[in-house]
Amino acid sequence: MEILFSEYKSWKKENEALYDELHEHDAMLFDRFYPVYEVMSQIDRQVASGSLEQDDSLKKIFDVGFAFLHDQFDTVKMYLETNFKNDLHAFLEYESIVNYLLFIEDVRYEMQEKNLDFDNELIEDLLDELEEIIDERKPVESTLGLYIDGKLSQILGENKMEFYGIIDIFSDVAETLGIYLYEDEDIVIGKDL
Repeated sequence: MEILFSEYKSWKKENEALYDELHEHDAMLFDRFYPVYEVMSQIDRQVASGSLEQDDSLKKIFDVGFAFLHDQFDTVKMYLETNFKNDLHAFLEYESIVNYLLFIEDVRYEMQEKNLDFDNELIEDLLDELEEIIDERKPVESTLGLYIDGKLSQILGENKMEFYGIIDIFSDVAETLGIYLYEDEDIVIGKDL
């Protein structure tokens, strides 16, 4: 497991600047990565300090989280570099499209994991439509989310599926580990006594 932690530290060092930039710009992609990234960072810190013992379930959590972050960050970096020539501000105008692309891939993965019968060609068509918006710098319609929901319903067909993805799982893992991701800050009005 030490090799895995070492690989994660190298990956984190390589990608931390992009993660921080997404955070600074209040990007929706930051919100997508935040639960997984924070759980992974906390596990890394706790294992290094000896306050969390390494076991098979921890290894599985770490494997899944690392694979998720690695794959999804690679996709984001590919679009940023290829389509936007590393211009983060131009990229952020289309980050919702990239987020939808990642979400659709998450849904496809879940359907495959559950051995559901679905029309993969419809998914590919939807992904192509979204990539065309990026490639041609088309305006992002405010109703795009509704359109994608409708297409995903069509793709799912008769299948009934409750989507509970990696992000949801890692939000639960965070709570189990005592990591409060969305803690409300106390606001003090007047003097703090």
